[in-house]
Amino acid sequence: MKNKNNQNEQQWQLLVLLLKEIAESKGITQNEIAEKTGLLQSNISRFFSLKYKPTLDTFLQIAKAIKVNFFFED
Repeated sequence: MKNKNNQNEQQWQLLVLLLKEIAESKGITQNEIAEKTGLLQSNISRFFSLKYKPTLDTFLQIAKAIKVNFFFED
């Protein structure tokens, strides 16, 4: 069970770091993300620093602000 929890922890961190890298490559600042999402810039900073595990809603809000779309395919 501990191995599965560690794997889940690594997965969400990887996704957050991917969003951070995409935002930086597009030149989108944390302040711009905050303006588009209504979140505080300090929360965006904590998000990208992996200080807390975001909710799916928060993750998707930030992804949308960066213009990253997710889809599932069967």
